[in-house]
Formats: sequence, C-alpha cells, structure tokens
Amino acid sequence: MTMRQILFLISWAVFVLYAVFFAPEGNQGYLDQLLTMDDPDPFLLMVFSFLGIYPLVFTALLLREDDSRLPLWPFVLGMFMFGAFALMPYFFLSKGNHTGKGRAPGWLLKGLYSRIFYMLLITGTVALFLYGMTQGNFKLYLEAFQISQFVHVMTIDFVVLTILSIYVMYWKECRNGRSNQKHWFGIVPILGALLYMMQKND
Repeated sequence: MTMRQILFLISWAVFVLYAVFFAPEGNQGYLDQLLTMDDPDPFLLMVFSFLGIYPLVFTALLLREDDSRLPLWPFVLGMFMFGAFALMPYFFLSKGNHTGKGRAPGWLLKGLYSRIFYMLLITGTVALFLYGMTQGNFKLYLEAFQISQFVHVMTIDFVVLTILSIYVMYWKECRNGRSNQKHWFGIVPILGALLYMMQKND
C-alpha cells in the first residue's frame, strides 16, 4: 500500500471507531424529525441537507477522473446514506492504476459540468444557508451535538467531507500538472468546490 492509502485507511478506521465508541450514545429522535419533517430545527435541517448535496459535489469533482480499475459510483451512491464513511474507502482501495479511459457516458459528464448544474447547487446551498442561519437556533444545535450520536457524527462527517474536498481539488491539480493553490477554495464548504469547478471549466 502507498502512504496515501495507509493514511486514508487509518483515518477511516479512526472515524469509524470514534463514531461507534466515543460519540454520545443518545439519539433523541433528531433523525426521525428530519425524515418525517416533523418541525426539525432549521439549522439541523441545513447541515443534514448539505450532506445530501456533497455527494453531487464529489461526483462532479471525481467523475471525469474516474478511469481507474475501481469504479467510483458505488462509493458516491453510498455517500447518500453514510457520507464520508462510504467515500473514504475509495481512496485507500483505489490503487491509482489508471486506464486512461473514463467510464462515465458523455451525456452525464455534459450535465455534471454545465453551469446550469453548478448554479442549481449554488442556489440551493445559499438558500439552505440563509434559512438555517436566520431561522435556526445554533445553541440548540450545540446541545444536540453533545447528546445525540446522530447529530454528533453528522457534524463531524460534514467537516471530514469539507477536508476531503480540499484534498480532491489538490489531487486534481497535481494530476493535471498544475499547482495554483485554488484547492483552498474548499475551505468554504460546498460553495468553494462548486466555484472551483466553475472556473476550471471556463
């Protein structure tokens, strides 16, 4: 295994062990509130919804580079249920033995790399952010983070995905022979990656 694979394997194992053994044990019905839309706190709904947008972001970031023997799609689909838990194994299972031929159909790539797709995601992200920040209760969210395993792990998952987006953009720059430091766009969750992709495709 390469050093990259080892680091991702260790990070993934630590993430799993932390979620199972060290996160708060209670759940307090927060997941049920979100799934049934039983008046969830807007801040909680915002973060939960962001985790539904991130798989689309990573699909746009990685699909054009999906030319290794290990296909990307099972890991991206798994993100909708398990977030970074599902995506991280791709980085330590993939050996980087690229075939040079992408497997995604042209119509899908055309849709993913269109400005319309990016603008839809940006609009949705901004709308959720404004809704969560203006209508949500951050204090209640912090309390939920301390007592609910679901909210606790969901929050860490969001942070891990943000860090992963920075890594993927850096990897793309290196693979394409560029080092323009624009991967730091990823510090801004979701929006940074989308803006990075927009300027990259101009």
